[in-house]
Amino acid sequence: MQATHHYLELRRSYASIPQGQPIRVTLVQMAEHLHCTVRNVKLIIRKMQEAEWIDWLPGRGRGNKSQLIFHFTLEEMLMKQVADMAEKEQFQQAFQWIDSYADSPVLKENLLNLVSRYFGYQPNRDGDEDILRLPIQKIYSTFDPAALLYAHDVHASRQIFDTLVRFDRTKQEFIPSLAHYWETDESSTLWTFYLRKGIFFHHGRELEAADVRFSLERLGDPSVFSPQRWILDSIEEIRVLHRRSFQIRLKQPNVLLLHCLSSPVAAVLPRELCEADEKTFFDAPVGTGPFRIEIKQGQGYALRANERYFMGRPFLDTVELVFLQEATEFLILSDACNMVHRFAYHSKFKPLPNWNAVESLSSGCTLVAFNHRKSGPLQNVSLRKFLRSILDGEAIVRELGESRSAPASSFLPDKSIARSLVSDGQMLLQHADVFAGTGTLPPEGPPLSFSLHCKDSKKYTEDTDWMVEQCARNNIHLDVILHDRELFLTTQALEHADLMLFEFVLDESETLSLLEIFLQEEGSIRKLFSDSQREQIDERVAWLMAEPDASKRHAVFDDLEALLEEECMIIFLYHRKMQTMFHPSVRGLTLNSLGNIDYRNIWFEPGDILADPNCGCEN
Repeated sequence: MQATHHYLELRRSYASIPQGQPIRVTLVQMAEHLHCTVRNVKLIIRKMQEAEWIDWLPGRGRGNKSQLIFHFTLEEMLMKQVADMAEKEQFQQAFQWIDSYADSPVLKENLLNLVSRYFGYQPNRDGDEDILRLPIQKIYSTFDPAALLYAHDVHASRQIFDTLVRFDRTKQEFIPSLAHYWETDESSTLWTFYLRKGIFFHHGRELEAADVRFSLERLGDPSVFSPQRWILDSIEEIRVLHRRSFQIRLKQPNVLLLHCLSSPVAAVLPRELCEADEKTFFDAPVGTGPFRIEIKQGQGYALRANERYFMGRPFLDTVELVFLQEATEFLILSDACNMVHRFAYHSKFKPLPNWNAVESLSSGCTLVAFNHRKSGPLQNVSLRKFLRSILDGEAIVRELGESRSAPASSFLPDKSIARSLVSDGQMLLQHADVFAGTGTLPPEGPPLSFSLHCKDSKKYTEDTDWMVEQCARNNIHLDVILHDRELFLTTQALEHADLMLFEFVLDESETLSLLEIFLQEEGSIRKLFSDSQREQIDERVAWLMAEPDASKRHAVFDDLEALLEEECMIIFLYHRKMQTMFHPSVRGLTLNSLGNIDYRNIWFEPGDILADPNCGCEN
């Protein structure tokens, strides 16, 4: 590989010399090109001759130049090297070579297409195994269900673990999972669950009720410190009745318990492995889910089909998730590598004629939250309302457009769209709050200065630039502070921010996602609310959890959103439009509410080859 590097460096240095034409050069000149000694140059020349990459005729006598003839162009040698790396599944190294030596857009695109052939559906040449290889841009933050905060990690957790029940968003009902039946008393304080027979953890032991008790009690363990511990705060006791049945007794009525138990946070773990050594366990997690996971440190993951999965064996044998942090062009060009592309809508991306394309609004919204626990000018509600009037959702959608599809007035896109039917005049009146109620701008003098914290992501750059400009026009300086994904929701970031830019994506159960927004202490906007605001929220949520009438619960959620508006605790911005493009050869394709592929149901007809080796979109 080092010899190839030297060849490419030399070939680049003499790019203007036609192929096959002798180049007159001295050893000293070659040493300068390769940044090494003359002695090393002689060794490099010998290796290249032995590989039959060059012809070398040494100059005779002092001062006489030697002759060098290249047998391969830079493009040919780079293609050979990248193909060899891809064949050996050394994808990250292949992209480093592409970045280093592909000097033209055409060459880079050809090399990216070459690598893309090793992704997507890969029938095993040596047997009957089906492999789906996909690129990922992020390493998973955690495999511990109790620590889940990010949608990326939630998707991984669902491949490995299962919950007692699942929520079917289409039917708006709960369906059995680990539990095949459940019942509750009239007060909704005593719940009884019955587990399926024949459910096995990946290491071979059958699931028992004691595993459920351990997993749920672990969420409330102070030593675990789960940011999602609120989910089961109301549990007073979990009592095992039998190997496959147990009861949950609550401190107060909770008609939404099933929503909580459907959360991936409430996944069931094998108690003996987790108790023995938690760190070792989550380095190689074991669950009952459709796939067993193999972690390839720094490279990615392999999901192996659970042969006796109780909901039906996955159709694919292996899903390989290859970490390609440095391959940005490749991930944009071929996000799911000739199979499925899902990304924020952009007008420049057009599907190829033979591809299917679907556009949809992402569940959830983008918003700005104020820090109500930090002293300063933003404790003045009138100033917050003034900022809301200039950081207007309708304006950002109108001026920036693209994936910003609809202005938000709710966490839920359907609600926002329904409310947008109000006349323009009414909407203008509704949002025309101004500083101190005087109809004027903030006082003249030095500009007010606030910090806006957000994730370090290109998709927010236009948003933050727009907000900085809007504030500057109104004598307000906005200092944008960027955070890595893992650091954005930490206590330190939340405590120091004046404002924070969030994007919420709601899970299958909208009810659960909304409860999470209002109740989750760590990593959410609740961390920014004052004590009095939290008390008002908790009072409403307690009533909501005890209310059996769904329509009345919806009214409470409306009331909670109204509280956010009245107190100007947040600024709703917009709902994002997503586009999904997929090749017709993909069978059984379903995407969950977070936009992730359900790997268990994907399949390909034996011998099926993707019709187009290129990516699924044109720009």
